[in-house]
Amino acid sequence: MPFNLSLAKLKNLSGLHYVIIGLLTVHVSWIVFHMNLVSKDLINPWKLGGYGMYTKPNNKARLRVYDIRDKTKRLSKKTYASKNFRDENLRYIFRCRKITEEAFLIFLRDNPHLANVDLRFLIRERKFTRSPVAVKWVPHSVAEIKWQQSDKLTYSGSVCGEEYSGEIEYRP
Repeated sequence: MPFNLSLAKLKNLSGLHYVIIGLLTVHVSWIVFHMNLVSKDLINPWKLGGYGMYTKPNNKARLRVYDIRDKTKRLSKKTYASKNFRDENLRYIFRCRKITEEAFLIFLRDNPHLANVDLRFLIRERKFTRSPVAVKWVPHSVAEIKWQQSDKLTYSGSVCGEEYSGEIEYRP
């Protein structure tokens, strides 16, 4: 029996049928929208509950912080707190989102011992390669803060090929 849905049959559908049809429409629309965002590398495919996660391995973005005063020195994860910084940056779900001034201030409030220290923030993520088949950690976003005075710092960074910079007043 071929699928034949006439206008008369649509009028006989109950409210529950319309709810189900509406939910299916929203679900399929989200799949298409999520896959589009993932294909443009705007979001992490493993976040926001879409089907983009089936396109590649989880990026699992990670933060590294470096002291860049004299010679670049990587700070141990035990020497700084970054949970609130990650939360302010929406846990790196939106890949091309700049690190905000508020995120820098939150990091400095959580780590007062790093005030007046020039820092580099490097966000790395896993990248899948086909030839040879492997998953490697690659830099994705870089930002630096440099202190001009004890209460003023400048920041600059790069994410998704876009440069940004600014100046922040710091009050502990």
